[in-house]
Amino acid sequence: MDFMLTEEQRLVVANARRVARDCLEPRAAHYDESASHPVESWRDVWEHGLLAMAVPREHGGLGLDMLTYVMVIEALAQGCANTAMTVHMHSVVQRYIDALASPAQKAALYPEVVEEGRLFGSWGSEPGRRGGSGVVQTIISPTGGGYVINGQKHFCTMAGGAHRYMVHCTVDGGQGSGGVLMAMTPHDAAGLRITGEWNTLGMRGTVSPSVSFEECRVDRSAVLGRPGLAERVGVGQGFGLGYAAVYLGAAARALEFTIDHSKTHRYAPDPDFLCHSLVVQRAVAEMSLALEGARMVLYGAASRWNDKSDPISRAILAARAKYLATDVALMVTSKALQVGGGRVAHKRYPLERLYRDVRTCTLMPPNADRSLEIVGKSELGLDDELLMLRHSS
Repeated sequence: MDFMLTEEQRLVVANARRVARDCLEPRAAHYDESASHPVESWRDVWEHGLLAMAVPREHGGLGLDMLTYVMVIEALAQGCANTAMTVHMHSVVQRYIDALASPAQKAALYPEVVEEGRLFGSWGSEPGRRGGSGVVQTIISPTGGGYVINGQKHFCTMAGGAHRYMVHCTVDGGQGSGGVLMAMTPHDAAGLRITGEWNTLGMRGTVSPSVSFEECRVDRSAVLGRPGLAERVGVGQGFGLGYAAVYLGAAARALEFTIDHSKTHRYAPDPDFLCHSLVVQRAVAEMSLALEGARMVLYGAASRWNDKSDPISRAILAARAKYLATDVALMVTSKALQVGGGRVAHKRYPLERLYRDVRTCTLMPPNADRSLEIVGKSELGLDDELLMLRHSS
């Protein structure tokens, strides 16, 4: 497939690479160690015009197509996977607003991103749901001109750091996907309480603890669209596509480090640099070719991501890209450590952090088994079972 970009698109991707190298990577270790929000990195992303990349142009954003978008996320992840992941989650919310919000809501919400550099989170995961599947048990009920939200969420990315959170709810009395409703909940809403800690193997800078809602009140204007519509617009499937871009960006940085390290280090009694070793050459070739293949599948999926794509088709495209990106990123980061040896496991190098981040974020739904299930059902023509998968999500 032809993935040629226009000059304007190339400039956007080049901008993301500069931001990743000059702004994000120097802080990545600090956010990992402190398990804190990458606030300064978010500010840099905003000041360089990338926080609004999924905001439509008519509202002051870049309105990026999906191919350019995943390239930008991939580039940012080479600097800091945590920043890239949070910016991706925020950007998917912007696409939900575009698909579901009224003109008045867009006029109120988009300036917060474009002009003020505010971030929006998306909270869908719950303790009782496996990998995002199952009925949304956080209930939203109409009351006195607004709504109240009751329930629990976990893996609440950017909790305490974002300005608004798009909370995935079920309307009181609603059934399955037909009752799902998104509520743009302010960070300081009464009844919203962070209840868990965030002390994990990797992706520590995404700060995703548990959150509870107890009679949490939101205005009527906070609700996006009507019940069930969010499940039919095909936006949510974009989560998996962006996850794949984050994985490949982190893996690409691991490969880049391995290449640079092997060209500048030698160990006695071998007089040559590591790059002259056939073992290292083979490993680098395996990593490079695997990355190239997974990247082509991701870019192909993004190129076919258009306004006419239905949610099932998008789910298949995302599952293909996410599965391969997961497999390749795990292999590349692991092999990079093996090639470099025990010395590169030290925290003064980025490899151990990249390895931990990849091992952690590749667990995000749909996980590898679920992705294979989606692709397998598609290849076998089990359309009815694919529809059942959609309605169980």
